Amino acid sequence: MRLLLAVALVLSTTTWADRPFPWTWASSTQPTHTNDVELWISSRHARLTPFDSLELRGFVSLAPVKRVDVHLGLETELAVRRFEDKTLDGRVSAIARYRFFDATEVLGFALMARAAFGAQSAVMEGRVVLDRVLGDVLLALNSSFERTVFWDRRDAIETRLEHSFGTRLAVTPDVSAGFELRARQALKSGEYQGTAFHFGPTLTISTKLAWFSLGVVVQVASHKAEGDKGNGERLIFRDDERFGLRLVVGTPAPPR
Repeated sequence: MRLLLAVALVLSTTTWADRPFPWTWASSTQPTHTNDVELWISSRHARLTPFDSLELRGFVSLAPVKRVDVHLGLETELAVRRFEDKTLDGRVSAIARYRFFDATEVLGFALMARAAFGAQSAVMEGRVVLDRVLGDVLLALNSSFERTVFWDRRDAIETRLEHSFGTRLAVTPDVSAGFELRARQALKSGEYQGTAFHFGPTLTISTKLAWFSLGVVVQVASHKAEGDKGNGERLIFRDDERFGLRLVVGTPAPPR
């Protein structure tokens, strides 16, 4: 931690990173006519059966007009449920965010939409973003609905609802630390699969050359589907795992 703080102070800028949290979005959009390149690296590990997942997303972010930014790119996910059971999905993806109110006013409010299309599946997502800046503290609340269509008729969970809360403190103008709480609910063909609750710390650093946001979460509680009750396990792992990690890295460009 001391080394990271020292590096941030040497390479510091005077602005916070575009992504204050790895999973939870804020309402603030990029300044008009700016752009950056982003890389998201997400990994998930540990279920009752062997499971590992690695997801990569690469985006070019644009801010064509005031209050709007757009993220265009590619995303791919490799999931290994057993050593012989592997799935690889790749999609072209687009994310759009529109900010109605600023978080430094009464309450920040933005709406987001995501569409991703690939050879094996298509994903549609809608998200509501609320946040508030109180001095050096940022509070953010998200609610999202995601639906996946599997072209290959795969028998898998296709509907997810997620609610997340994040808070962070600006330790310096360029370094902030906090935590995120996430609750993800899954449905398969309309049947409830359970809700998992994750919690963990986050760290965000901006430098002259790049910014990054890092978070690690652990499943701390769950609400089980009816078929899982009485199975002797405290947590559920139908659609969620014990550990999750996400690193988001961006290289901002100055206004034109």
